Amino acid sequence: MVKDLTQGKPSKVILMFSLPLLLSMVFQQLYNMADSIIAGKMISNNALAAIGVSTPVTMIYVAIAVGCSGGISVVVANLFGQRKYRSVKTASSTALAFMFALAAILTLVGYFISSPLVKLLQTPASIEGDSTAYLEIYTLGLIFVFIYNASNAIFTGMGDSMTPLILLICSSVGNVILDIVMAKPLGVEGLAYATLIAQAVAGIVAFALVIVKMKKLSDGDEADLPRLTYVKRTFNLRLLRSILAISIPGVFQQSFVSVGQLFVQGLINGFGEQTIAAYTAAMKINTFCIACIVTMANAVAAFTAQNMGAGDLKRVKQGMRSATLLLCGFALTIIVIVAIFAKPLTGFFINNQDGSGVSSVEVINTGAKFLWITCPFYVFIAVKTTADGVIKGAGKLLQFMISTFVDLILRVALCYALAPSLGFLGVCIAWPIGWVIGTALAVGFYLSKSWQKSKFAVSA
Repeated sequence: MVKDLTQGKPSKVILMFSLPLLLSMVFQQLYNMADSIIAGKMISNNALAAIGVSTPVTMIYVAIAVGCSGGISVVVANLFGQRKYRSVKTASSTALAFMFALAAILTLVGYFISSPLVKLLQTPASIEGDSTAYLEIYTLGLIFVFIYNASNAIFTGMGDSMTPLILLICSSVGNVILDIVMAKPLGVEGLAYATLIAQAVAGIVAFALVIVKMKKLSDGDEADLPRLTYVKRTFNLRLLRSILAISIPGVFQQSFVSVGQLFVQGLINGFGEQTIAAYTAAMKINTFCIACIVTMANAVAAFTAQNMGAGDLKRVKQGMRSATLLLCGFALTIIVIVAIFAKPLTGFFINNQDGSGVSSVEVINTGAKFLWITCPFYVFIAVKTTADGVIKGAGKLLQFMISTFVDLILRVALCYALAPSLGFLGVCIAWPIGWVIGTALAVGFYLSKSWQKSKFAVSA
């Protein structure tokens, strides 16, 4: 369902729009976590560690797809807010063509650098082969990952958060079933093939639904304009530049975060298989919690973009206040749950009868330590991402990048500075410090009101 975010009470509009997005994200994270859970439970803790090593690399690919999708969503939302529905169609086809070409290039390059990357991370020999195999197979499905994310961005920009939810539910369930079926006979490679198949089906179906939705969309306020040639209707360089203007900072931001995690993973790998498994389990839980908060905050970006397109600045401010209260309450709920159930949640990934020599009790205790130290600071993530949503939706991407980069640089630097003396505890402490400083910057940028002066409006 296409939703106009420029009408209705802001708090209710943001909540109702964000709930399907939140459910979509939950299933997406379960989709991503399925490989790790089944690897630990059905294969071994070393298999869990192998997937953990490859995860930061796969997240770089996802970061690029998500960063580009952010630009697509904002541009589509802005055009939709202006009632330029013909341009919405052109922006959508332009975005899909660009994402397909980008994914093809990354697939070719990524496949051949998979093995060198795994070696560069100083991966223990016992898990190097499985890590490389998983990464190579995952890379072959990048085209589907990119098309899927582009399609979801188009839906979101048009106010449709239900279609991505339905797609993710089906894809996630299918992925889990395939994981269970393929884990025992094929090991880690079976999990990678299961993910590839699920991503392929989701990407193809999402693309088909975009085509259907575009055919049903009227030309709106542009109905009286002369028809464009087929090429100009399907690929528009001006719209691509608008998408890239928003996407490139987002790609840098998302990729920078993933590259930072790659450096931290290299540090973690030096602690051995036991810590790798613990960190992998804890990071899956940590990522899940943060993604829940960030996804709800992403609704603020779409809300801001549509209302900036409609010229309603007052409504954007009302949405910011409502979203901040909503997200902080949500974050506090997550904090309580994680603090109480840190050990059981970590243990959900671990094979207690593992024969690889990795101590399950120590793995669980180490993973829980990371969660206990970091989870109280999720409320800062809620405040930061809400402010980021307004800034990004208004087209002020430089400020968005600064707050995020400072956060990440500090976290990575502190991990390397504190680890030699404090060990894994130093890695745990580094995360909250970066979050607090990044939040202070994001809130400062919002309060500076420079985003209010934005004349951001997309045109074809």
